[in-house]
Amino acid sequence: MSDLMIGASAYPDADVKLMNECGIEWVRRGFPYPWEDRVGGAASERYTKAKEQARSQIERGLKLMGVTPLHGIGTWEAGDDGERRLTWNARSPSYMGEPGSKEFEDNYEAMCAFFADDLKGMVPAWQILNELDIEQFGGPLNPRQACDLVLAAARGLKENDSSLVIGTNTAGAPQAYYLYGYLYKDNAGLLDYCGVDGYFGTWQDGGPRNWDERIAELHALTRTKVFVNEWGFSSYGELMTPEEDASGKHVCVYKKWRKTWGKGHTPEGQADFVREAYEVFRKHREVLLGGFFYRWEDQKECWQCHEPDCPAETRWGLVDLEGKPKPAYYAFKEGVLRLKG
Repeated sequence: MSDLMIGASAYPDADVKLMNECGIEWVRRGFPYPWEDRVGGAASERYTKAKEQARSQIERGLKLMGVTPLHGIGTWEAGDDGERRLTWNARSPSYMGEPGSKEFEDNYEAMCAFFADDLKGMVPAWQILNELDIEQFGGPLNPRQACDLVLAAARGLKENDSSLVIGTNTAGAPQAYYLYGYLYKDNAGLLDYCGVDGYFGTWQDGGPRNWDERIAELHALTRTKVFVNEWGFSSYGELMTPEEDASGKHVCVYKKWRKTWGKGHTPEGQADFVREAYEVFRKHREVLLGGFFYRWEDQKECWQCHEPDCPAETRWGLVDLEGKPKPAYYAFKEGVLRLKG
């Protein structure tokens, strides 16, 4: 796949015309576990619905990057004492086996082979799982188990469609270096890109210029094209006080950010971030496969703590809750044109 993949995370009913006008042609599309009660059994209602939605998105003019099913996810839930703690929510059905076991790995490979066959011609690219280098998505898996599961999934996908573009992503935690070293040392052609997520100036220190070193580093380390699976900058949220920051508590607790950049977490600050990030991406055009902005639209409530006034997951969009473009939308459009130049 030689063309740049420019996309975003978006809801199924997103305004495709408006997306296309700013250069977004791709969306990430998560798929659930496909069977009702056993491996290879009858299709589940959730999978059938997801497939129908995927077909609708394609018919409306979008290209899809599939995301294989998560084995679970961590959310920040309040305990009896009122304190919010990271709580693991298992998502895999019992017929898959226990995550981390050989049974689960084998069944996950079989499931991915099914996806490649059942969705052939619909989903040309895949992200395997999500950010396995952090506890919130890795859950009970140790780094070796996470890597073996990624490679099993890649084998399953490639088995039925060798043309698929496949990779995985990390959140950039220190543990990510183990994954990159293990997965790309000798992956027998299973992985086509090195994926990475980054939220400099929001979840991480720094700003858009940090993408310069990051992209160069990962290309040198893995010798593959780099795909920025997630990038962005929140357009809303105050900073913690020094005392709040020193507590070490999560953003969802105080509903404030630890990090910021430039003009801060405002619509104008977000636009500046997008503009500068695209200048960095231009510099690395030859080693980039593409990038997906997080996200297309604002969200009504934070998926981590379920609160509407929490900045952690609510105001990342290029368009607001009413679907109206923010300043970052126009910066994004200009950036895509310059990148493809």
